[in-house]
This record gives sequence, structure tokens and C-alpha cells, in this order.
Amino acid sequence: MTGALEVRSDWQGLEPARVANAPTDPFVELSASASEMMASAGGVRCCGTLAMRSGRLLGASHGFYDLPSSVRAELIDAVTGTIGTTVGESHHVVHPAFSSSGTATGTLHVLAFPQNDAAVFAFALDGQALDLAALRRAAVSAMPLLYQIDDLAAERESIHQTNTLLRHVEALADVGGWELAVGSDKLIWSDKVYNIHGLELGGEVTLESALRLYPSPGKEKLVIAMERAAAQGTGFEVTTPIQTPAGDWRIVRTVGRSGMTDGRRILYGVTEDVTARMSVERRLWWAANHDPVTSLPNRLLFEDRLSVAIQRSQRDRSAFALAVVEVSDFASLNPHSGYAMPDRNMLDVAGRLDALTRDSDTVARLSINEFALVLNGVSSEEQLRPEVDRMTAQIADLQSSANGGDGIVVSVGVAFFPIHATTMEELVRAAELALAQAKRRLDNPVIIYNRKIANDAERKRETVLTRARASLARNEFVPFYQPQIDIETNQIVGVEALVRWQTSDTILDAKDFAYALDDHEIGGRVGRAVLDQVIADLGKLRQMTDRPFRVSINASRTEVLRNDFLDTFLEKARAGHLRPSDFIIEITEDVIIGVDDRTLHDKISFLVSSGVEFSLDDFGTGYASLIHITSFPVAEIKIDKQFITGIESDFRKKSIVRGIVDIARSMGLNLIAEGVETPEQQETLRDIGCRYVQGYLYSFPVPFAQFSAMLQEQQ
Repeated sequence: MTGALEVRSDWQGLEPARVANAPTDPFVELSASASEMMASAGGVRCCGTLAMRSGRLLGASHGFYDLPSSVRAELIDAVTGTIGTTVGESHHVVHPAFSSSGTATGTLHVLAFPQNDAAVFAFALDGQALDLAALRRAAVSAMPLLYQIDDLAAERESIHQTNTLLRHVEALADVGGWELAVGSDKLIWSDKVYNIHGLELGGEVTLESALRLYPSPGKEKLVIAMERAAAQGTGFEVTTPIQTPAGDWRIVRTVGRSGMTDGRRILYGVTEDVTARMSVERRLWWAANHDPVTSLPNRLLFEDRLSVAIQRSQRDRSAFALAVVEVSDFASLNPHSGYAMPDRNMLDVAGRLDALTRDSDTVARLSINEFALVLNGVSSEEQLRPEVDRMTAQIADLQSSANGGDGIVVSVGVAFFPIHATTMEELVRAAELALAQAKRRLDNPVIIYNRKIANDAERKRETVLTRARASLARNEFVPFYQPQIDIETNQIVGVEALVRWQTSDTILDAKDFAYALDDHEIGGRVGRAVLDQVIADLGKLRQMTDRPFRVSINASRTEVLRNDFLDTFLEKARAGHLRPSDFIIEITEDVIIGVDDRTLHDKISFLVSSGVEFSLDDFGTGYASLIHITSFPVAEIKIDKQFITGIESDFRKKSIVRGIVDIARSMGLNLIAEGVETPEQQETLRDIGCRYVQGYLYSFPVPFAQFSAMLQEQQ
């Protein structure tokens, strides 16, 4: 039976109880009215109903809760005994008189209806006549109504709970629900959908009025999708902008399905405001495709636009030019600076190069000091000449306006498609070969690729490979070690092994013998030789110290493409009595791109299951770093040094690195910042929350003997 507004603890003349200023419950009021009619028919002061089952109170009408708690308990006992044992249409039980605080006394009468597990109770004051027959007739008439009231109240409560649950789900998912009967114009919207569309809650809304908020062509796209779903019994998903009545622009995603309700076709679904998410996605896309310093396209976007230019050239049988530009500040070179120029100079260079191009062209920053220009429609040296003249003038102006003047050197290599190459890789290679020639010709900063350059490059390649084969026999490819530091303790926590070509009179780093590393045969032999030496060196270190640290080993694209590399690595580590967890293998995105992802993923997963971990190097600069840290089981990311150079004064770089730190934390990844060269950079990274670092501030890459001495000093 229907519950009460209030449970009373006293009994003063059995006056109906009320809660001050409480909202009126229509079902409680109906129950109270029915009880009062029964009391009036029987000529008694108070009357009500009880519903029982197995000695348990299921519900009661309003009047029950006007009784004091002690009376209610005794009444339940009396009714339980009657209903539980008596069979028949109804039975009359007279309960002894009650009194409360010396006030009203009288007799409590109970009419039991065992077949309904219910009872009617009536209280008559002493001396008050009770018309039992009239009370029974009134009870028989009232009880079906009371049960119906209870059922409606229970249904309302169920609907309320369901609506509450739906509101919670909508709030968590940040979506709103809607429904439309096919053939009808009236929409049913949840509160969230009203909010998304900027409309007042509860107002009548039709499909026609809602579509007024959707400008073309989004409106037509949504209508077609809904009509197709209704006709085919399928679903749809449409993302389109809307303009609210207040003039605000938003982007909403509507997902719908077709279904049947009570024999009629309906469309139902959810609507989501994706404005903020789309904005974030656009910002992420921009960050993934642009250089953070110059705002120019990065290598990813450059390769995409270069691919488009090649497709256009093949379709139209036209040609275009690719220019690769390298800028170096030789006047400010020092052992700590590498070839990086200050960001302010790079911004100047970027602005000048951008000014040389048309809207159809592309200017991109490929690396710290290298740019590229795709010049569409430029198909010959004659057409290129005006571009070269303007470029030469800009170079001269840059040199004269910069501090140090002639310290800045700009070199340009140019190649034409399809004259000098028929693929993207060949075209880039040709332009880079021309650039290498330009770097040796300070009198002519712009060199166009030609056959002589190709022949010279091939001869140089063969020379490098011949020398590399001889050096392999003399064990001249060796690892140098650069420590990784915990800036909170200043302790060495890891080390990166870097390949060096060490002859009797010189030491070359990897970029100086790229021909050898790129060669499938020589590159594989160099990698195996260096790995053997790293394993031998680490074995010696384990005998010297038991402090925990790991060695990072770089795996080149050539090595990864070798089917036996990962297996060979594991075998060599075990043969050296080392644990797989003593190592972390560093790979860059160019290693992953173009390789069968599933095959490589399976190989990496196998090594991870054996205890080896992988690190994604140069994070944030490549093709799609965010995708790779989710699709490949990497345990560590290394922030590229271009984000560290100038971070102490560049808020954009701080924001990017802070975002990378947050990503690493949220995914449980280790994080190392590369290229730390100044105390100011270290302190900025400390403030951001990056704890592990690597760079010239702490040490250059050094031979094994020097690194082992560093470890002994920290014992």
C-alpha cells in the first residue's frame, strides 16, 4: 500500500499527520481520501488498510502512519495472526483498547481479507457505534482502488529510478538521448539535448524547428541519414555544426538507430557536443604536423604534401622542384651547441623562406637546421633561376643582418621530379646529395642535382663501404656511452650505447658513416659487432658494481628489417649471462613506418614477454608518436632535444614537454629528456616534472673506460 508522508511517534486524538511545507504526493492524498471515506461509512474516527505477506509489512495506507509506533506494532501482530491462519472472505478481530498519554481510548477493529493478504483496520472511540457491515462494504469497494493506487505509485517510482539512472548515464557519457516516431514531427529530447542546442528545458520541439539550427550542408546530410536509417532499418552517425538561438556555434555528433515500439517505426539515439574534443583534436593534429618553433609543417606534413605533388605531377605529366636547405651558425659552434642555431634565427630563416613561396608551394622544417621547399610548376633550371636569385638575396640579407654576419652559412640542394627521380625516396636523396655538394661550395650556396653528383655519391658510398669492411676486421666500430641522470639524486640510472667509428686518427659518429649503416650487409655486421662489445662491457660492469642501471641500445631500420635481429639479440644477452631486463632497445619512428606492423609487433611482444623493454626515441617529432605508444608495447619515451633547446624561455616548448610528461604518467611510461646542455634547462625540466635526463651538461658519449670510472666515483 502507499507509504506515508511522516511516521508519528505520538498519538494525540488520531489527527491526521502532515509535514509542514512538504510537497503534496497525489498518490498519498488519494489513499488518505479513500481511507477517510471508509471511516465515514463505518462511523469511526480513523480507518486504513494494510498489505502483509508472511508476517512482513509490504505497505499501508496513509492512516496507518497516523498511529503511534507502539499501536502500529501491535496492529501488525494482530493482522499477521489473522491473515496467516484464517481462511475465508473476511474476518473480524476486535483488539483491546489502547491509550496514549491519557488521551483517546477506544477499540481497534480489524477486518482481514486473507485471499488478498490485506486487512482493514478501524479505530472507534469508547462508546462510539461501529457499523461493521457498512465498513465491510466500503472496504470491499475501496481496496481495489487502493491496490491500483499502489501499483501506479510503484510504476512512478520505477520510472523515476530509470530516469535518474539515465540522467546519471548521460552525465557520465556527456551525451543526451532523443527519440522520433517515423512519420511524426515531434521530437522527444532529454534535458542534455536541450542544453546542447541552447533551448529552454521542456519546451516543445519538432524536427522542423530543430533542423533550423543546422546550417547547410549539415542539415541535408542529417536528414538524408535519418531517412535512409528509417527506410532500411539501420543506423547512422553524423557530425555537423549547429548555431544555437543565442548565436553560439557548436559541433554536434548525432548517432541514431532504427527500431520498433508498439508496432511503429521509431528513430532513437544520442547527441553529443564534440566542440571541445574537435578543438583538441585539431590542436593535436596541428602539433603532430607542425614544427613547434617556426610553426612550419614538419617532416610528416612535408612527406604528405610531397606525395601529393608527385601524384599531381604523374597525373598532369608535369614537373616540380624540391629544395633542401641547411642553415648553420659556424661562428657560434662550441662543444656543447652542436649545429643548432638560436630559435630567433630559425624564426627569421623560416619567415624568409616562406616569403619566397606561393600558396601552392610548401615550406617545411625537417630537422633542427634543415628546411625543405616543394616548388610546384618549377620544371627546369630556367624556371628555377628567379627562385634561386631571390633565395640568394635572402641568404645575403640574413648574413648581413645577423649578429656575427658571415658566421651563418646557408646551403641549398635542388632536384627535379621526374627528371632526377621517380619516387619520393629517390627525389629526397637526390636533393640531399646536391645539398652535400653545396656545403662544400661556399662560393655557390645553391646546387642543382646532376649526374656528376650522382656518380660522386656512388663512388663515395663504395669507398665508405670498402673502408667499413676493413674496419670491421680491425674491430674499429665500438660503442661509446652517454650516461642518463636522475636530477633529484645526480646519480647515473642508465646509459645509452652509441656507435662510433674509431680509427687510429679520427672518431666518427653515426651520421658521418650513414652509407655503411644503411647498407643491409654492412649495417647488420656493424650492429652485431657493437652489440657484442656492449654485452662484454656490461658483463664487466656487473662485476664492478651491483647498482641497478640499464643499457639503451639503438636498433636501426636495417637491423629491424633483418628477420634475425631481435632473436639474435636475446641469444647474445643470455650467452653473456645477462638478464633481458638489463637492456632497453631504442627505436625511432622511421624504424616502424613501412614495416609490417603485425610482424614487428609480434617480435617486440615476444621480447617484452622475455623481459626486454623498448623505448621510442625522438618522441614528438616523427610520423605519429601518439599512435605508436599505444599500438606498440613501448615502456619508455625519449623527448627529442629540439624541444629542450631554449625550453627555459619558450612557453610553447614548456607546454609541449609538460603535455608529454602528463602522457607518460597517465600511461605508466618511463620518460627521459635528451639534449640537456645548460643548468637552466635542467631546472625547467625539474619544475615541469621530468626527472631523468641525458645530455652534454652531464657528459659527452665516452669510451667504456671513462664511463666505468664515472660509476666508480659514485660508489
